[in-house]
Amino acid sequence: MALLASGTACGSSKSSGAATSKNAKATGTLNVWIRGAGDSPKAYQKIFDAFTAQTGIKVSIGKATLTDFETALTAAASAHQLPDMVLDDAAQLGNFVSQGIVLPVDKSTFTGADQLTDQAWASAADLKGQTYAVPFSAQANVLLVRQDWLDKLGLQPPKTWDDLAKVAQAFTTQDPDGDGKNDTYGLAVPGSTSRGYTSWFWSSFLYSAGGDFLKAGGGKFTATLNSPQAVSSAKFLEDQVCTNKDVQPSALGDDTTATNKAFQTGVAGMYLTGPYAYATMDATAVKGKYTAVAPPTGPTGTAGTLAEGTDIFTMADSKQDEVTKLEEFMVTAEAQKLGMTAVPTATIVRLPVNKSVDAAQAHAGDSRWQLAQQVYTTSGHYEYDNAPNWTQLRQKMSDDLNKLLSSCGDPKAALDGMNSDVSALLKQQGVG
Repeated sequence: MALLASGTACGSSKSSGAATSKNAKATGTLNVWIRGAGDSPKAYQKIFDAFTAQTGIKVSIGKATLTDFETALTAAASAHQLPDMVLDDAAQLGNFVSQGIVLPVDKSTFTGADQLTDQAWASAADLKGQTYAVPFSAQANVLLVRQDWLDKLGLQPPKTWDDLAKVAQAFTTQDPDGDGKNDTYGLAVPGSTSRGYTSWFWSSFLYSAGGDFLKAGGGKFTATLNSPQAVSSAKFLEDQVCTNKDVQPSALGDDTTATNKAFQTGVAGMYLTGPYAYATMDATAVKGKYTAVAPPTGPTGTAGTLAEGTDIFTMADSKQDEVTKLEEFMVTAEAQKLGMTAVPTATIVRLPVNKSVDAAQAHAGDSRWQLAQQVYTTSGHYEYDNAPNWTQLRQKMSDDLNKLLSSCGDPKAALDGMNSDVSALLKQQGVG
């Protein structure tokens, strides 16, 4: 990490919005890396082609993958071969800033800055309020539920945790697909520790319990993972896994790809996930058989769910002037709509960050997108992307939580341990 900070910053600054790349005014084809796979590159290319047609600036996708993307980026930084621009999860912000491989964004000179939502901009700032990315897409988890299974069993979509547990148990025990076999489960869970999925999934329950991972103040963080709210949310998830046994048998080893398949193929009847899953599910046999609803509220009636985003990062030593032009184009209404609809199988703009774009209208009045927008606006909670290394913290929490769910242990003891682990990591990162 120290090597990256000293060897790749190349003119970047963690405190000044005026920092520039030594190659800022260079011209030529922009090299862009994208964390994405499947048809996502095709969707990005639609936006890049529109930008090239308007400006004459060419854009090449140098890398597009979901596998070891950040590892490849770190290797490129070490070799002084960073791309000009990167599109990655907002959760990488603190990590990239700590490495010194991204340049700050000056919102005062960024064309169209006032057109983006405050909620999206806030996710792109560090602890001191300096902006280090341009938000491109937003999302918040919703609950997908097999409507045909509900109808067969005479049930309604769950609105509370108690409802969720009852529906999950019914889906597990009452043969909702009518095949006479004991082969269905209530809840699809991506419980793998890979990329911190166990913690990622749990976060929506944590937020709806009224809990949180951390408390920020004075440029520091305090871990709050053993609060009563946090413990209740861990116990609820553990109950589904250990007591009710209403999650798919492979849940604690499944990443999102495997969990998508569990829902698509009728193994599980509910799935708490982002609205990007609409396109994924609608391309399979489950299309038209499920509904999307707001995530169930917690024990005290709190509505909360995980919010996330895709950010655009200007890399150190990039062709900064041309990158800024591309960034400014990518958040226009034209580009945001392209990202939502140009390639139906890849909604790279899940929810628009541009305030003038209506998600449901862009999707021909599909009410599922209106729901997603409402959930994001009223209930969405971002993770602490501005921590120096949030992914490290999330991974540790995922490992600890997965261990709890695998052993069916004591939630309070497990979260006490998790809280201590995270506190120690925060101190190591210099923010504890």
